[in-house]
Amino acid sequence: MLKIEAIEIVGLDLVPKRRRKMATGAYVYSDKGGWAGRSVLCGIRAGGLIGWGEVRPINPFTSETAASMFSNIRDFYAPILIGRNAFDIESILGALDSRLPGNPATKSTIDMALHDLVGRALNVPAYVLLGGACRTEIPLEWSISLDDEKTMVAEALDVVSRYGVKTVCIKVGPLDRGETDYRIAATIQKELGPAIQLGADANTTFDVNNAIRFANTVGEGGRLAYFEQPVPASQLQDMKRIRDRITVPIMADESVYSTQDAHQIVQIGAADVLALKFYKCGGLRRARDIAVIANAAGLRANCAGTANGSYIEAIAASHLCASIASM
Repeated sequence: MLKIEAIEIVGLDLVPKRRRKMATGAYVYSDKGGWAGRSVLCGIRAGGLIGWGEVRPINPFTSETAASMFSNIRDFYAPILIGRNAFDIESILGALDSRLPGNPATKSTIDMALHDLVGRALNVPAYVLLGGACRTEIPLEWSISLDDEKTMVAEALDVVSRYGVKTVCIKVGPLDRGETDYRIAATIQKELGPAIQLGADANTTFDVNNAIRFANTVGEGGRLAYFEQPVPASQLQDMKRIRDRITVPIMADESVYSTQDAHQIVQIGAADVLALKFYKCGGLRRARDIAVIANAAGLRANCAGTANGSYIEAIAASHLCASIASM
């Protein structure tokens, strides 16, 4: 037994290097000393060991903030954790769900910390606890913040040169940008060349007709690797209509938070790829559950870690990626 003895909560006063913006608005950040846009660290101590988890809540996706995460752990989840056997990860996560439902970003920090702690106790990497490695290499991609053409092209060229990413995803929309998204996509495709794949993320801001036009125009000749969440999260039938009329794979992001969401997407046939993000689904274990559903349905999974200011989260994502066959 690995009895949990103490919980540590640390709000990191680190400002992300890149301040991001998408079609539905800019992410909220505060200056140093504030809570907005900050990561939260959760440490779980047991048997002379400590495991760590870290998540930066993304407010356009969940209602959580760094301040609420701190309160959730301190007031609701820590009392459940103390005295439990850290090896009983699934049982613990179920107990957290019963005590205070929702709050996936908060639960992600606990889930990560438990996997880290148990991995340390057994002297194995976290991906072993998820079923073992299915791959030895993980292709990297980078999301380009919504901005003017010059800024977006410069960032794309910089990250490909600096980090060797093979896929660059550009934020697109809202519709009042007119032809701007088409021009930026064409310029980035030309500047990066055919060796680099281009993805596009509308963050729910397109309608069916404009989504079909964009995917078929920008994706002509296989030049678009995927089109992410073109329509609002609940409009799965519209997403299927788009999918039926384009050759570009559709990725569901805002539409998939849970295994129930994944089942519904599969039943409707609304997407080709499911995006796994810890602050949406609740951690490694639940993300792995969604990936299993994707694999069983012949879909792919995309693992997204928030490397911009939340490095433990990005490392955890690499362990999740290693354990998934259907990427």
